[in-house]
Amino acid sequence: MTELGKRLKEAREQSNMSLDDLQEITKIQKRYLIAIEQGNYVIMPGKFYVRAFIRQYAEAVGLDPEELFEQYANEIPNAQQEELPGELSRVKSRQLSEQGEKVLNILPKILIGMLAVGVAVVLWFFFQNRTMDEQPQEQVINEETEFEQSEQANEQQPEKQNEQQSEKQNEQQLEKEQEQPSTAMIKVVDTNGRKSTLEVTGEQLIIDIATKGDAWIEVKNGKGKAFTRKMMYANQAETFDLTNETEVLLVIGQTLNTEVKINGQTLEYPVNPSDHVRQDITIVYKKQ
Repeated sequence: MTELGKRLKEAREQSNMSLDDLQEITKIQKRYLIAIEQGNYVIMPGKFYVRAFIRQYAEAVGLDPEELFEQYANEIPNAQQEELPGELSRVKSRQLSEQGEKVLNILPKILIGMLAVGVAVVLWFFFQNRTMDEQPQEQVINEETEFEQSEQANEQQPEKQNEQQSEKQNEQQLEKEQEQPSTAMIKVVDTNGRKSTLEVTGEQLIIDIATKGDAWIEVKNGKGKAFTRKMMYANQAETFDLTNETEVLLVIGQTLNTEVKINGQTLEYPVNPSDHVRQDITIVYKKQ
C-alpha cells in the first residue's frame, strides 16, 4: 500500500464509509477504489482515469485533491505523458478545413449584402433631403399643437404620480402580509447510527442546503425519485420545495461542511457530526 492509498483509506474510515458507500457516491467501481488504496494503478483504463478517480475519491472523503497531487506527485502517474490518438489530430484538421470552405462560400453573399445596404442608405438620404426641402407650413402648426398638449400633460403628471405612489404602497403592504414566514414544528422520532427520522409539521416543506466545503448531497422522496444527487462545493446553495411529498430522504456526505434549513429553521443534526460525518435523514412530512 502506498502512502497516498493509506491516507485515502484512513480518511474514508474516519468518515465511517465502506467501499460500497464510496462506490455509490462516486460511481467508481469497487475494484478501482481498492486499487487506488493499494497503489495498483496497472488495472486502471489509463493514466488520465487514475488522476480523475483519485480526485473523486478525495472529494468524497473531504480531502483536497490538489494538495494530494502535489504532496504525492511521485506516486501518481502523469496524465500528460499519454499521447493523443492520431485520429484526433486528423479530425481537428478536417474540421478546420471545412470551416475555411464555409467562410469562403459565405463571403460573396456578405459582400453583396453590404453593397445592397449601402445603396439603400444613399437612397434614404436622397429622399430625406428632398422631403425636408418640400416641408409644408402645416408642420409649424403641428409643432405648436404638440407643445400645448405637452404642457397639459405636465400639469396632470403630479396627480398621476401621487396615484402611482399610493398604489405602490398598497402593493408593498400586501406583499409583506403574504410573505409572513410559516412556522414548522420539527421533532426527532428516531436515531440509529448515522440514520435518523424527523417528523415535520407545517403549511409547507421547503429545504435549503448550503455548503461551505465539498460535500455529497442527495435528496429523494419515499418512492425513490431523486431531486438531486451530486457533489456540492464551497459557497453553493440549493432550495427544494417538497410540499407535495409525504416522505423525504436527505443524504449528507459531509455534515461538517453542510447547513440544512427546514422552512427557514436551521436543522440541528440529530446525530453529532463528530460521531458520524455522513448522515441519512428521513423526513416524515405532515401538512397542516
